[in-house]
Amino acid sequence: MENKITMEVDRRNSMVCRFTSSRTLYVGSKTVSNVPDARGLPLAEKLIALSGVEKLQLIGHLLVVTQTGEREWKDLGQEIESILTLFLISGDALTPGEVHEKMMLIGRNVREKVQYLVDTQINPGVAEHGGSVQVVDVKDGGVYLRLHGGCQGCGAADFTLKQGIETIVKRAVPEIDQIIDLTDHGAGMNPYYQRPDMVRPTSN
Repeated sequence: MENKITMEVDRRNSMVCRFTSSRTLYVGSKTVSNVPDARGLPLAEKLIALSGVEKLQLIGHLLVVTQTGEREWKDLGQEIESILTLFLISGDALTPGEVHEKMMLIGRNVREKVQYLVDTQINPGVAEHGGSVQVVDVKDGGVYLRLHGGCQGCGAADFTLKQGIETIVKRAVPEIDQIIDLTDHGAGMNPYYQRPDMVRPTSN
């Protein structure tokens, strides 16, 4: 994947410079004027820390930087381009698939985002093993799920929740900090939580 960056100083305001990337830098728009604004955004954190940078805006493929006037764009621009290049080749940059995912989540509330992820990314894979995942509730930073079919009572259910569902949901919906499993695994076809009435006594 080619990583191309172009730079253009605003003709009407020499304190502003636009950097256009061949890849998406941010889905939506984000204005950063200080370090707290940049928290959680690796690219913005590095850029706002540069000497001479007053403000930056991330809009899709575009980065708009406003400087204080202390430095020449030739010098500051090279630093910014270097940071952009390193970001694009790092694991922090969005892949095309992640960009599509984020675009599809725009305009949805937290519950709708979680349901979309379950419908499009989680259930198709779980269905291959004869199971399904139901979103029971989303509140206070938690997602309450119930597993059905082959997932109910499956010994790999905990791994599916932690490594699969939790990873997908938390990555795309930062408002979520925990996944709660409401499944009665003892009622499944192959329960790994045995019900007391199903435990056979051992003979001496």
